[in-house]
Amino acid sequence: MSKGAQSATPSVIKSAHRVLAILEYFQERRRSATVGDIAAALRLPQSSASMLVKSLVSLGYLEYGEKSRLLRPSYRVALLGNWIQKSFFKHGPLTDTMEAIQQDIGETVVLGRQNGPLMQYVHIVDASYAVRLMIQTGTLRPMTRSALGLILLTQRPEHQIRAIVRRNNADTDDSGLRVNERALLAEIDDIRVQGYAESKGRMIASASTIAMLVPADKKGTPLAMGVGGPIDRISRRREEIIDVLRRHLASLAADTG
Repeated sequence: MSKGAQSATPSVIKSAHRVLAILEYFQERRRSATVGDIAAALRLPQSSASMLVKSLVSLGYLEYGEKSRLLRPSYRVALLGNWIQKSFFKHGPLTDTMEAIQQDIGETVVLGRQNGPLMQYVHIVDASYAVRLMIQTGTLRPMTRSALGLILLTQRPEHQIRAIVRRNNADTDDSGLRVNERALLAEIDDIRVQGYAESKGRMIASASTIAMLVPADKKGTPLAMGVGGPIDRISRRREEIIDVLRRHLASLAADTG
């Protein structure tokens, strides 16, 4: 995480945020690491990182190699969310669908959920291209300027959308980034009809993402999935990306039916 474990919001207990940041570190890097690696990546004091790691090892969430001095998540971590994915989809975890989309299209595939007035990335499968969309798990974006946020807004009533627009606008100091409420409501109506949203450089000028809703149990938290990359490449492959997303998400819809 580029901003490290120090970037927790004021309402989050620092120690809780740091523990989860360590687990997310392994999810992003997908390899064993030393305490020093973790401390450097998350911008933690070495002593704090050591104490947190020792606690996670004692609780069985991390494994430690005495000879290699390398740490890695235990099988206990792998099982934590297993029941959630199984309760939504019969034929495999949602991450498998993301991997399949990435294999088909080659671009970065992202999964996100609403977090208050923001959209938060909860899982990312990196592109196979050298020049690609670079996002890290846990990153927050304004709902009104991200493709995943826009498609998630289609699930909200008008008064909630208006409240989120006003909050996002109030949170930016750049007047050029503020969203026109009436225009956004009209765009949300269009997105509901077409079934997908596009960022087209609104969040990152050089990048674009195309996003759709993930079909799931109505009792679950709404999720959105998108494909993102350099704006010119995404624009050129727009129809292909929409087709790939629709095909894979339709398979998920059959699983949840």
